[in-house]
Amino acid sequence: MKLIDIPELKAAIASERTSKIRCLHKLLFDFDGDRQNRSRIREFPGFEFQPNDKDFNEKAKLIEEKLSLNELITISNLLLINNEGTKKEIVLRLLTYLCDLDILNQNIIRENDSGSDSENENEQNRKSYENLSEESVQLPVHNVYQPNISFNDIESIIMPFDGDSHQSIEKWIELFEDVVNMFNLSDLHKLVFGKRSLKGKAKLYIQSETGVNSWGKLKNLLLSEFGYSCNSAELHEMLSKRKLKDDESLEEYFLKMKQLCTRGNVEDTALMQYVINGIPDSVITKSILYGCQNLSEFKQKLRVYEKMRFDYDKAKPNKPKFGNETKDRIKAPKIENKDKFKDTKLNNIRCFNCGALGHKSSVCENKIKGIKCFKCNKFGDHLAKDCTIKKEHSNVTVDKTTSCENLTTKIVRINDLNIVSLIDTGSQKTLIKKSILTK
Repeated sequence: MKLIDIPELKAAIASERTSKIRCLHKLLFDFDGDRQNRSRIREFPGFEFQPNDKDFNEKAKLIEEKLSLNELITISNLLLINNEGTKKEIVLRLLTYLCDLDILNQNIIRENDSGSDSENENEQNRKSYENLSEESVQLPVHNVYQPNISFNDIESIIMPFDGDSHQSIEKWIELFEDVVNMFNLSDLHKLVFGKRSLKGKAKLYIQSETGVNSWGKLKNLLLSEFGYSCNSAELHEMLSKRKLKDDESLEEYFLKMKQLCTRGNVEDTALMQYVINGIPDSVITKSILYGCQNLSEFKQKLRVYEKMRFDYDKAKPNKPKFGNETKDRIKAPKIENKDKFKDTKLNNIRCFNCGALGHKSSVCENKIKGIKCFKCNKFGDHLAKDCTIKKEHSNVTVDKTTSCENLTTKIVRINDLNIVSLIDTGSQKTLIKKSILTK
């Protein structure tokens, strides 16, 4: 059996909104899909695994990560399955029915039979909805199920709009209508929930307007005030300038970039490239993020990359959160060599006042003594060229040298005085004849 063989689901697949069909397609095939989503869903024969199998549990875990509670409720309503319970309970219920489409068909037939008995009761409930209470309201999710849903429950699902965020008003209206249509709300309910969802500048603007008594008028006012046409050049410039901040995680950065892309038509591959370019790290380290086929795979690689960076930063706490280690390694020795060069340069400075090394004449301690004569080495009032003191020179003449039997010494006669002098060749090794060595 296939989903198209169930009459109720065949009609629902053909008539439901594209956004709801996309949610169901993501659950069944693990990606958003394309124009062929409805065709693939119609031919879906059910999952091959059975409840509580390993593949069943892995699929359940994957769905919990990829789909929100709002999307799971939408899928449950589309497949005419009970949507009560926690997120995990809804996931397990959906997978159990989709493992055996015969059971799903029998459940729909049984619920339709029981639903006909409560038709009158549903009509009474429908009339009571016109008197909306902001504290609590009972809303029909489907003809079969009638859970009690408070205003706070619905308000927690609807994303607020403040008029200052990067999210476009067109996208917010689309998401808002998905939620209110899921609960089959009337126009009055849409107006109330719409006004309660406005914050900041958007709320002040609507409060300043009069005659806003329907959802259609509210929507038109919001579009006229906050509708902004962003061309491709401006959008791509904003994406290229957006960088990862120090106080945000990679997942938060990715979601904000994805939200920014809703203001125009940006391909998934372009979004992934902008996200990678906005991470301040070396290309080699970020190479793990390249080559993704879809956004789901890219998000998984982002988690792996963030875990890798966390472990690296934990091992080296003095390193920045993100940076180029190659540049750090190159800069470190340069700084050290620069300091050594400064010390060497300082030691080679000669004072023009006293002639000593290691300081300049401006800080010389002997400056108060006056000018120094470098000929007599005395401080006073004259320079070396004006010095009157003559140095005594002794004229030493070498008359002759006389050889000696000792090869390491020579007798040198200086001023009629014979002096035994030691010969220093200046070499670490000295060559001698073998005949002399044997002696």
